[in-house]
Amino acid sequence: MRNTILISLMLMLLPVSVSAQFYTITKDSELLPTERQKEAYNNAGKDVTEGKKNKMMVKDTLIVRLDNQKELDDNSRNSDRKASLKREQQKNVDDIIKAENQLPELTIPNLYKEIIRNRILYPKIVLAQAILETGWFRSSVCRNKHNLFGLTNPRTGKYYEFNHWTESVRAYYTKVQYKYKVGNYLLWLDEIGYAEDPNYIIAVIRILKTL
Repeated sequence: MRNTILISLMLMLLPVSVSAQFYTITKDSELLPTERQKEAYNNAGKDVTEGKKNKMMVKDTLIVRLDNQKELDDNSRNSDRKASLKREQQKNVDDIIKAENQLPELTIPNLYKEIIRNRILYPKIVLAQAILETGWFRSSVCRNKHNLFGLTNPRTGKYYEFNHWTESVRAYYTKVQYKYKVGNYLLWLDEIGYAEDPNYIIAVIRILKTL
């Protein structure tokens, strides 16, 4: 009878013990990580570390790329400046060549303008002198040496040679008229012996009447 009671008590307590043990196992399982959880945790840590490394690599790559781009931009600006300077220099050369090629043709109006531009006194008298000296611009000294006024080198006695007839106009002032001060200009030309022909002044006056 006593054994029957003990067996009955054991049967009644057994579910409670099992249940408590199951609860303990379940509760501990919730608190303690399993191998799979540990592996997942470690992998997550690796992913975070790798992610940081990747971000740093990307950042470093961006910095290098920005530095390279800045260098490329600087080189491009320097190249543009050099090209601009070269174009400007070429333009200056072209302008000089163009100006040389656009020197005025030898005509009476152009010659008169050039005489006035050089601030030469008595421009009509000087124009008449040029016409007389060159035979209306047909003489060999005019055509070959671009000398409009029969100007000669006092040391050699040879005619001056100019690159363009406009140079001889300037030379007229620097070699002749700069000596003039006051008085009748035609008489002054005669006094300094501008020409060997004694009728030179009369010939100049005749041309003046046609202008």
